[in-house]
Amino acid sequence: MAELINHSAFPALLFDALDQDDAGYSILAAHVSYDLLIRPEDGVATLQFSAEQKPLCFGDEHYADPVRTGVKVESDLSTYKPRLDVVFNGSAHAPGDQPTPAFGVAVRVYDRASSLLVCGPRWWKRSVLGWSLSEPAPIARLDLRYEYASGGLYEIDGDHVAAPTNTVGMGWYPPEYLRQFKGEQLPAPQIEAPEHRLRGISDLVPAAGFGFIGRGWRGRLEFGGTADAAWQEQRHPLLPRDFRMEYWNGAPPALQFPHPRPLSSVPIAAQNLVAARDVPGQGVYFEVPVETIFALVGLQSGIGLTRDLILDTIRVEMDERKVYCTYRLALAEELEITEVQLRYIAAHDRDHQRALAARMNPDPAVREFVPLPPSLMTQPAGQARHG
Repeated sequence: MAELINHSAFPALLFDALDQDDAGYSILAAHVSYDLLIRPEDGVATLQFSAEQKPLCFGDEHYADPVRTGVKVESDLSTYKPRLDVVFNGSAHAPGDQPTPAFGVAVRVYDRASSLLVCGPRWWKRSVLGWSLSEPAPIARLDLRYEYASGGLYEIDGDHVAAPTNTVGMGWYPPEYLRQFKGEQLPAPQIEAPEHRLRGISDLVPAAGFGFIGRGWRGRLEFGGTADAAWQEQRHPLLPRDFRMEYWNGAPPALQFPHPRPLSSVPIAAQNLVAARDVPGQGVYFEVPVETIFALVGLQSGIGLTRDLILDTIRVEMDERKVYCTYRLALAEELEITEVQLRYIAAHDRDHQRALAARMNPDPAVREFVPLPPSLMTQPAGQARHG
């Protein structure tokens, strides 16, 4: 395996992986941590590099019991994400911090908005006409976790029955459960998506939330390929032949986007994910920059090449006032890599490094070489892009 030399301040890992065709890759992943500094008067926020840079995540981290709670932080050990994941963890806060039966929360990335309806505790109530929803009790705050959205997992006559869209949720009850239940009311979900409102007590709806969706849930599991008896016998632990890289994307579909271009930024807004006592308007607005993080790759042939890492994951921890970003690069084993250097150029230093490379690199009398990523070789000095 090639050696990783990290010249940046960001935690990084170089690891080997195989795709569904058994092609080998060296994957370079780097993790960037920011403090989210919110201006109370208008909610405009800036990002500042955290003094402590958190390491990459090597395994999914749940809120508690992995069977009963959702994933807070998903493993960074992915081969390739075809799209940018943007996820939000935190709490929903009622307008003005005043308890109310129901209120909305929303996030916007670029020009695409995604919203949720949050309500207080409510119940499915049985009557001669069937099951209907009660009015919710007032609430001022609720954790935005899939445990409060429609779904569930039950043991019925020795068998486990789960909502295929959200196994950790609440308020979904399969017919076989209801046939055994003798009571008059059952807890109902407290988080809904406006486009998938609840209609019946046994109706399946997509998981409602802004966080990582489960690897085994409908909407993601389909990309995992056919893991049947033949796969178990003939290929395990290799990936199924019909595995698709979309499986590695864990954000809700509405929060997946094309990879941002180098030297650009990702504009983000959120409403009612902060308390009114902290930000009276409860709106937060900021941009996540695409940092110039790149690899200088040494090959057995003696050739060196540079590649930009791709920003493929943004995780916003609103309660913690943190933003975490994962950058990734896949290098095919056919390159015969001997060494990988991870390098970083700050935004304010890009033009200087470009000018330095233009002056020093073509001159054979200068021994020092100034590596530049492709993004800085092609971008005119002083220019940046959005989107």
